[in-house]
Amino acid sequence: MNQASFRVDVTKEQFVFSAAHFITFAGDICERIHGHNYGVRASVEGPLDKNRYVVDFIALRDAVLKQTQMLDHHIVLPSDHAEIKITSDEKETTARFRDRRWVFPNEDCVILPVINTTAEEIARVIAQRVREQTREQFGDAIDWIEVAVDENHGQWGVCRLPWKA
Repeated sequence: MNQASFRVDVTKEQFVFSAAHFITFAGDICERIHGHNYGVRASVEGPLDKNRYVVDFIALRDAVLKQTQMLDHHIVLPSDHAEIKITSDEKETTARFRDRRWVFPNEDCVILPVINTTAEEIARVIAQRVREQTREQFGDAIDWIEVAVDENHGQWGVCRLPWKA
């Protein structure tokens, strides 16, 4: 017998954040700082509960919104890059790549546990944080969570994680 599968998708007008970043690529090229108006969508898949839904749309919406608001109007920096070194003191955060140096007020920075601040890595962090934030409410019946981050009107980085980490 063919089993149905169910998924909840949330994509809202308010799931946007404007942020600056820079990445490295091709081994040794470091981009200039630039920004995007990112968009986010999130999905979870699992069985229907006693109310006949996978999860509460509103709870999932609120968890994603919390993450997009945390990133909005910040410079996003990687904590785990081999050559981009991030240091902070009581007032400022400094990013260094070889002979280049950028200094930002601490409150303008979000340092993410990523190697590079790509859309794919940002999607992974959002997925992990939403999963962590909602696990108690949603329980363990969910199979997976997927978060997609659009950095340029149709260029999506997507991360799909098992719900049970």
